[in-house]
Amino acid sequence: MLLGDVMFPAIRVPKEEAERVRKKAEAIGAKDKGRLITVEGSYVIIPILEGFEDEFKEFELIEQDNPVFAREKSIHDILRDVIPPELSEYIPRAYKILGDIILVKIPDEISFYSKEIGEALLKIHPNCRSVWRDLGKEGALRKPNLEFLAGDAKVTETVKVENRCYFKFDVKKVMFSPGNQYEKMRIARMIQEGEIVVDMFAGIGYFSIPIAKHSKAKRVYAIEINPDSYYYLIENIKLNEVDNIIPILGDSRFVTPLKIADRVIMGHINCHEFIEVAINSLKNSGYIHYHEAVPLAVKDRPVKRLKEVAASLGKEIRILNFRKVKNYSPGVIHAVVDAYIY
Repeated sequence: MLLGDVMFPAIRVPKEEAERVRKKAEAIGAKDKGRLITVEGSYVIIPILEGFEDEFKEFELIEQDNPVFAREKSIHDILRDVIPPELSEYIPRAYKILGDIILVKIPDEISFYSKEIGEALLKIHPNCRSVWRDLGKEGALRKPNLEFLAGDAKVTETVKVENRCYFKFDVKKVMFSPGNQYEKMRIARMIQEGEIVVDMFAGIGYFSIPIAKHSKAKRVYAIEINPDSYYYLIENIKLNEVDNIIPILGDSRFVTPLKIADRVIMGHINCHEFIEVAINSLKNSGYIHYHEAVPLAVKDRPVKRLKEVAASLGKEIRILNFRKVKNYSPGVIHAVVDAYIY
């Protein structure tokens, strides 16, 4: 049973640093007063508001999948007299707040109470304007499949703020994954001054916008095949007032520029067939950040795929890093490999 996605930003701080960091977060208005500080072993988890991530660069940014809310009533409290006790275990404990819109995954076992769940979420988050049931993605372009639950059904467009970047999108047309927030900034901080970057699966600008705003990249080629995502990529370039992104509408297999990039981002979790295109987009040498949804049983598969394609093109490869971005499904992780090709 999937109860929801990771979505609440926090920083993971050693206990000996916690009090100092807590005071700083409160002093600058960064602490999220709606969530409680928690302890995990020798670390303290301090919830922060979106947009303040850069103030705590020395610590690990995480996304809480089970935050402890500092509220008088939880969704379980509100629904106690609505949903029978024997079904209470299915009440969602997590949900996405995207701007002023809430997306929630509701197990089939309590789908009869979907409307009541939506209304309960609006009581907890009165600043939100609509609630939608997340029924997954459809088709090759992964269009969201949503069911209206509560609020104003006309409110489908919103603006999500992350790392002082603005992402405008329509929740019924394009997907947004807040669980990749740390990864987006990790890449942006790796960009060296004057680099040319190719973002092969740009979406609405998930990686391209943070790179343009938080690095000194000379140019970012942002490629997107979905017309709806491409529309919002253009909107977000304007909204963030960046001028070094070149948007390209089309299939990355055919429109990716050749021998131009210092760095290529392959941010789609199912893009192994594009590795050759990515390598050919590099200058004589450069970096590739390759993402993949990989079962733990074959955890080394992404590295093997990169090495095999590099060898077939007569290239050498040095693996710089392999890290888990987040859990994708039971036994499967979303991983990223940082590689240098030469």
